[in-house]
Amino acid sequence: MAGRAQLAAKWIEATFSLSDMALESLDELNNSSLLILRSDAVDPDYERLESLLAERRDRFHFLDQLGLFDAEGRVVLTSSPMFPRGYDLGGLPHYRIFREQPALEEWVSGVYWSAFANDYRIMHVRRLADGGVLNASFASVMLAPQVFEEALLQLEMRRGESLALIDSEARLLSRRPSCAENSDCLKIGEPFTHPEALALIAGGLSGARDRIVSPVDEMDRLFVAVPVEGRPFMVVAGESVAVLLEGWWERLWALASAGLLVAVLGALVLRHYLTRLGLAASERIAATAFEGQQGMVITDASGRILRTNRAFSQITGYSEMEVVGHSPGLLASGQHDKAFYRQMWQCLEQTGSWEGEVWNRRRSGEVYPERLTINAVRDDQGRVTHYVGSFSDISQQKAAEEEARQLALFDPLTGLPNRRQLLDRLAALASESLPGDYHGALVLIDLDHFRRVNDLMGHQRGDQLLQRITHELRHQLRESDTLSRLGGDEFAVLLEELGPDRAHAAYITERIATKLLGALQLALPGISHSLQVTASLGITLFRYRDTRSLELLSQADMALREAKQGGRNRFCFFDPLLQAQLHHRLRLEADLRQAISLGQFHPYFQPQVDSEGHILGAEVLLRWEHPERGMVSPAEFIPLAEENRQIIAIDRWVLETACRQLAAWAARPEARDLTLAVNLSAQHFHEADVVKQVRDILIKTGAPPSRLKLEVTEGLFLERLDEARQKMLALKALGVRFALDDFGTGFSSLSYLNRLPLDQLKIDQSFVRDVLEDPASASIVSSTIGLAESLDLEVIAEGVETNAQRDWLLSHGCRRFQGYLFGRPQPLDEFEISLSHSTSNSV
Repeated sequence: MAGRAQLAAKWIEATFSLSDMALESLDELNNSSLLILRSDAVDPDYERLESLLAERRDRFHFLDQLGLFDAEGRVVLTSSPMFPRGYDLGGLPHYRIFREQPALEEWVSGVYWSAFANDYRIMHVRRLADGGVLNASFASVMLAPQVFEEALLQLEMRRGESLALIDSEARLLSRRPSCAENSDCLKIGEPFTHPEALALIAGGLSGARDRIVSPVDEMDRLFVAVPVEGRPFMVVAGESVAVLLEGWWERLWALASAGLLVAVLGALVLRHYLTRLGLAASERIAATAFEGQQGMVITDASGRILRTNRAFSQITGYSEMEVVGHSPGLLASGQHDKAFYRQMWQCLEQTGSWEGEVWNRRRSGEVYPERLTINAVRDDQGRVTHYVGSFSDISQQKAAEEEARQLALFDPLTGLPNRRQLLDRLAALASESLPGDYHGALVLIDLDHFRRVNDLMGHQRGDQLLQRITHELRHQLRESDTLSRLGGDEFAVLLEELGPDRAHAAYITERIATKLLGALQLALPGISHSLQVTASLGITLFRYRDTRSLELLSQADMALREAKQGGRNRFCFFDPLLQAQLHHRLRLEADLRQAISLGQFHPYFQPQVDSEGHILGAEVLLRWEHPERGMVSPAEFIPLAEENRQIIAIDRWVLETACRQLAAWAARPEARDLTLAVNLSAQHFHEADVVKQVRDILIKTGAPPSRLKLEVTEGLFLERLDEARQKMLALKALGVRFALDDFGTGFSSLSYLNRLPLDQLKIDQSFVRDVLEDPASASIVSSTIGLAESLDLEVIAEGVETNAQRDWLLSHGCRRFQGYLFGRPQPLDEFEISLSHSTSNSV
């Protein structure tokens, strides 16, 4: 009974090993640039990653949800669309416990009711070592209790036996035999309340056995409770007292018959039998042999089998009569050498017991693994009289371990090594016996537009196509090469032993890459004549002694993206310059995220003047003063901020800074009529609450709305003109003014000008710069000024650098200017000095 409970506990531990692997894969995903950087944008492709997690969840039925969360319990990435990125789950016990216990690294919940899943669930959460690429602090897996029921179903049950899995709060997770659907026995998630059952559970760590009338099915049983190591669960095994007594009555009847036979044969034979076996030894043997219900074998001191039990016959296929008098060696599988058995007997002689795993052979010839324990039985003088072996068949446990290994190291669809095994192989190359100057190559393969196959043909046909592609790729590779599937439509090829010459290694790699491209093109038309699937390849060469797994994956991935950008259906080798640019970009992005909080942004003011040179206001321009890089050009960091959506926070900071300055100027007579122009990005303008944001900032700072001018570009109106117009009208109602920046540089349509509540057109500096030399630029500027006048709009020219440009603009009707001729962008104190000079000159 105890052995069966321990075996069940081992099965539950093995089930949790699958959960551990899922958490490890989430940790790898959090730190993997290969799976994230799939476009020019530095931000992760969350849609792609969510699809990847959903695919993993769907392939492994024991997983209900997978997710990555930040330090506050907000969603970074999950397999469920129910929890969008940023959704706050920090109030749940799964994350609150980590705040209450800062040293806690891992936590497994008991069974609980999930309102989201509308069923009982178990949560497994692990703290991650660092934020990784996705800045996640926790990985979590949600498990369905049914997975443990499946584990218990793998165990053979005899009549009258029961198994139950409960959590630390005595709530039921699974039970064998299961309850009838309409019965009154406990269901999953319901707690045990029976006092004797609770006492048994409380004594589980001590291995105590109790006789209890089962609160589940009211059967009188002997129970033992065994904890699941490292998890808040316990296995309770029971055996019917009635069934046990049946066995004892059978044995008692057999003994009575044997006694009658002995009496008939005579006292001499009885005395000889008792002398040979010994009453004291018989008692010890019985106590040991019937301690549990595992397979049992009893031998004499020389190793000849004297007795076996029923479980022995069920496991080995041999009846007791067939093995009595023989050595246990008749079960030997031949898979252990003499040294193994010699060590076993040395241990028995020294300690009196031995325990371990052994491969034995059934009567049918089948080789199977068993967990074997051998104990020596000694007489009063300490001499060995018998050996008692107890064992259990662990074939199913081994199968589960092998399945777990397959899940951990191989792709279930194609049977190829997965990303984890590829990384292990790359790491092993550094310690290969070949010289360190030997070269290898890593080739990443990404199928072009493979999503179309799934969309048009369905995922089943898509999977068939992936299997055929696997077959074709294998035929193009050498025996020493390793083909892996990283997930989705991504494959990797590890080319080994390319020799010490780098040029020769590159030549071999190029030949193989060409064959791979050709094989893919030839293989696919047979699946569907309506689709042509091609592939892009990214390649990096490396020396064995320089092997760094994640770095090589990152290099190959950069080469892959270059191949895609170059037109696809081609391959590219890794360029170190490309890597340097990417690393610079990633560092810049990380620094940009902290620039506001560290006070590294500064507002600069460029004067806007009238025809007399009097300052009418300024455009607020952002400058980033980095402690190490110095002044970072806006042309470098603004596009990056727009790509990763940090531009919204930056816009808000600049807008609030400008409004605070307008409020300060409102109290000064010489400055209260000044306007400030602030650039508003299209991303920020399309935020649903942008009107509320501007209103709140105006109220918070006390700035006069009529002195705030928002500069927007034509791109704002290309797709969502009506939405933009409504927001502009709402802001105009607050008193805010609008200027159309960079007019004429986009794909503009003049039809929108009379529909939008604009106040000013801003002539782009690219036209102003060439107005004296280029007739086309002069014509555009002249037309823009005329158009503005006809629409009753102000017009201002930016980028004015010479008196000749200003005079030309004045002669054509432009009366407002901005440019180096009137002042460069400058800090506030310098701008106010310029303002005082302008004021004194006007007086």
